[in-house]
Formats: sequence, structure tokens, C-alpha cells
Amino acid sequence: MTADLKTFIKRAMARGERIDVGQFRLVNLAAVREKAGDHWPSAKKKVFAAGTQFLAKRLSDDDAVIPCEEGFLVLFAEAPDDPATFLAELGEALMAFFLGATETAALGIESAASRVAADEITQLATASTTPPSSSTSAPDKTSSTASPLPRSRPVAECEDGDVLAHYRPLWDAQKQSIAINAALAKVVVGGRALEGRRAISTGMSKVSHFDLDACALDTAIAMMTALARKQKRITLRIALHASCWSDRDHRAALSARIEALPEPARKSLLVRIDGLTDQPQKQAMALAELGQLGVGLMAEIPFGATELDAFSGCSVSLFSCASPAPSNANSEGMMDHDARALNLMVKAAAAHSAATYMHDVRDLLVLKAAMASGVRFFSGQSVVPDRTAPAPGQPLSMVDLYRMHKAA
Repeated sequence: MTADLKTFIKRAMARGERIDVGQFRLVNLAAVREKAGDHWPSAKKKVFAAGTQFLAKRLSDDDAVIPCEEGFLVLFAEAPDDPATFLAELGEALMAFFLGATETAALGIESAASRVAADEITQLATASTTPPSSSTSAPDKTSSTASPLPRSRPVAECEDGDVLAHYRPLWDAQKQSIAINAALAKVVVGGRALEGRRAISTGMSKVSHFDLDACALDTAIAMMTALARKQKRITLRIALHASCWSDRDHRAALSARIEALPEPARKSLLVRIDGLTDQPQKQAMALAELGQLGVGLMAEIPFGATELDAFSGCSVSLFSCASPAPSNANSEGMMDHDARALNLMVKAAAAHSAATYMHDVRDLLVLKAAMASGVRFFSGQSVVPDRTAPAPGQPLSMVDLYRMHKAA
């Protein structure tokens, strides 16, 4: 049990020293509020009660946790050896905790460390009704401050046509964990963030494929760079459209962005070419060119494809395909012939020393059948929902997925 605010202030004033403060800001809280609808007051109470309890269990009895309008404040009685690192790790653990519940899976966490004078600590008494950023004094210039990770703007702050970055977690069925995040661009249409490629194909937006590619790539590089400063790594998948890669100016602009990323980090950037699923030779040529930049490569193929020789010379490590659509409204899971086709595809990919990945999964019964056929990676709203911050690498069992899906 951590100290209450009044007790903490009394002790801090007696010591007369500067107090180390941690801030945890909940990112994408608006999306959780929108999903909760009329149940938001009770949902909000549950979110903040659970978060406060989670943090309290990881702090000493003399520390204090204060829920705020947009997150939590942590007041340390004794400073950690490295406050910024401690708070960053605690923030990742808190985000993993929220990821485990369907209603909070979209939340991200930003953490920061600062210091305030003991005689200013009473300003924190209003933290329960004001955001952390307006209830603390400026950080001590000599203290270690954790830079917030890049994040997307809330949709409510955007206009129609705005392009936003989102992350799509990929679930590793073999390791039963979140393993990779896809950085993808969405476009705002009618107050909603829609997947950019689909918005273009359906005529709902006139945004260009290059705008989408630049957004996803810039976001991925910014995130990888920010984490590298914290001595951490992340594997991110992005997709570039064939029309952009074939355009000389667009290819030069995209290549320059990739080359700005340090070479050792480029292998953690997994790149796919969109728009050439039915043209393996052209796709393989584009991937071979991308491979010269030192990035990882993923090929998009039709469901059940087994003729993969076109990709023999370009070191593809992952073959991906879309989940099959239900054969009729009453179908559940995957048809037997689809399962057999998928099994052959997995074997064909293995012959090229590559794994397989199925996206757009809409049914956990399909996921279960695809797992039985040997597919390793999965994504889709029925797996782990898209989010504005990358999902941390963490254990996530099939039982957890069923529980989250049932609660949705």
C-alpha cells in the first residue's frame, strides 16, 4: 500500500529536499472513451483504479500514486538509481497490462521523469482534476528526462483528408507473444480513421499512395530512432506501394529516408511492396532493389500460393497473405480445402527458409485452423486491435486472445 498524498507531502516537507516525480500519460484515451459510449464514467473509474493498483504494487510503501485527468503521477520518497529508465520500463509494463484487456487494448503510455522542490509539492494536490503537465513545476535542468515516444494525433483533432500513423500488432503463434508491429497510415474520413489503401480503392479519399508511404516510413524511423536512444530495439513492418517505388522521384525520397536510418537498425525494418500480389516477378525485382538498402523483406502473395520461385534470389524472410473471406454468411472457421491450400503454402515458404503471416483475420476459428496449418504470424481486429503506439513485446497466449475476443 503506497502513501496517501497528504502523508507524502508531510514527509517530503520534513525532509526538505527535491522530489523525483514520474508522469504516465494515457495515449489514445479518447478512443477508449468513444468505444465505451454511455458506459464511459464506470469504464473510466475502472481504468484508473486498475492502473493505480498496478503501479502501487510496484512501488514502495513510502511512494505515492496520484490518478490524474490523463494518466498518473508517481511521487518517489527515494529516487530510483536511474529514474528515466525505471519509469520507461514501468510504463511499458503498464501498457502491457492495459493491452491484456479488450476495452483498454488501444491505450498507449508516455512516461517522463522530472523533479520538484519539496516546498512546491503541495501544487500536486490538484493533480486529480488537472492533467499532469499543468500540475507540476518545470523539470530540473540537471535531471534525467525521458523523451516521449512519437505518437499519432487524436482523430478528434484532425480534418477530413489528414493522414495519421497507426500500429498493428502481429501475434507470434509459435512464441505465443506479440512479436512485431506494423506501422501503417490511415486517413480521416467523416471523423473516422480508415485504412489508407482501402480508402483510396473505394474512392472514399483522394489521398496519394506516396503520402501514405511517407507517413508510415517516417513514423517507423522516428520510433526506431527514439527507442535506439533508450538502447532498445523494435521490429516494425511497413508497406510501400508499387506505384511509388516505380516513380523515380518518389523512390529517391523513400530511399533517402531509409538510408538515414543507421545500417544496423535497418534489418529491424521489414518492408513489403503493395500492388503486385499477382505479379511475382515484378514484386521480386522491387524487393531485390529494396534489399540493397539493407532492410528486411516480406513478400505479399495470394492465399494458398505455392509457386514462389520468383523470390528465390531476394532473401525474403516472411511471406504474407490475406485471410480468406467466409464462403457464406453461416460459415465458421476455414473450409477444409482452404486449410490444405494454406498447409502447402507454408511448406513452400519453408523451402525458401521463410515464415508465413496472415493478416485481416476476422475470426479466431480461422486463426486456429491457420495455426494448425503452420502459419506463424497473425494480425487483424480479431487478434489485437490497431493502436496509436506500438504494442510491447509480451507473452499473449491463445487463451488470452479468446478471452479478449469474448469480452469485446
